[in-house]
Amino acid sequence: MACNCCGKALNSGMVQKKDSSTGQKFKSCPHCSDANSSEHIFHPYPASFGITPARKTARNPDGYQSYCIDCRRLKKGVASKAFHNGRLCSTL
Repeated sequence: MACNCCGKALNSGMVQKKDSSTGQKFKSCPHCSDANSSEHIFHPYPASFGITPARKTARNPDGYQSYCIDCRRLKKGVASKAFHNGRLCSTL
């Protein structure tokens, strides 16, 4: 499914959009975005995403997680409710 705002796949994380008024960086959570089902959901970056050495790559040298902390705590198959705490793609 594609985001109604930017047209990119909801299940693909988008890294670092900035809020134009505050300069705060944001990253989308694929699980939250999928649960919302219409737009990417962004959370403060890096505060809302954990780090692990297993995720380190050339594109992700710090090893940030794909899903937000709240979504990683969910049991497999449980829909996210954390998307209510995020920012819609259209608001950034």
